[in-house]
Amino acid sequence: MSLQAAEDIELERQQLHEQWKLRLERAGYETALVRRRYEAVDPDNRLVARTLERDWECALSAEQALRDEQQRALAEEPEHLTDADREAIRQLAQNIPALWSAASTTPRDRQTIARMLLERVEVLVLGETEHAELTCHWSGGVVTKHAFIRPVRRFEQLEHFDKLLARITQLRTHGATAQSIADILNTEGWAPPKKDSFNAPMIHRLLQRCGLGTTRPIWSGNVPRQHDGEVTLQEYADRVGAHRQTVYGWLRRGQIKGRLVKVGSQRIWLVNADDTSTGICTGESS
Repeated sequence: MSLQAAEDIELERQQLHEQWKLRLERAGYETALVRRRYEAVDPDNRLVARTLERDWECALSAEQALRDEQQRALAEEPEHLTDADREAIRQLAQNIPALWSAASTTPRDRQTIARMLLERVEVLVLGETEHAELTCHWSGGVVTKHAFIRPVRRFEQLEHFDKLLARITQLRTHGATAQSIADILNTEGWAPPKKDSFNAPMIHRLLQRCGLGTTRPIWSGNVPRQHDGEVTLQEYADRVGAHRQTVYGWLRRGQIKGRLVKVGSQRIWLVNADDTSTGICTGESS
């Protein structure tokens, strides 16, 4: 195919040269015609002679401009293939994988190779799952099929989502933490959507869906506390039966006291759940 392309380029080169030859012949004919007219005029007829002389100069300039344009066009033409070049192309054409993987082959070259070898590509997605099948129709009539995994947006789109949830539930009921569940799933070959591997936050969200999550935020268990009476704003809100934003308002107005701690890049407020000196009416029975 590469040699055929080279032959096509050579044919186009010959056609282009023929076109330039005709254009130059036409320009030379026009110049010679004007020159003959100038030479045939009566020298005493100065007005006509000056007009024909200008016409001759214009024809000479146009012919020279056309020749300059031809030289620029010829300089931009691809070089002729040598016998060694043709032999190298033959060898590469017989080993497309080597040509594709060669360090000298650029992404643009690979696109060109694909366009030359492929006639049609079809993609079949199996429902809304991550599984898909690629069908390649190659030049010459060969058809190949390739299964691949496509990225999906939601866990529910995974083909074995029910089995995944069952496995997570099984591990959780045996006391495994979110991080250990993530590590086990990665070791067993499970893959989440949009990511390469599972992590603890993903597992926490899935546990919440299964009803196996805790009422604490996913990070609250890792908060360094000075004593058991320190709780997060959410935990305090759950105790007093108020909304978290209401509790945060009490904190800002000084009705309850708290301190900021940092877990990773996240700042978290801790308040003393045993502090009853604030006078806040929580609705709890005395």
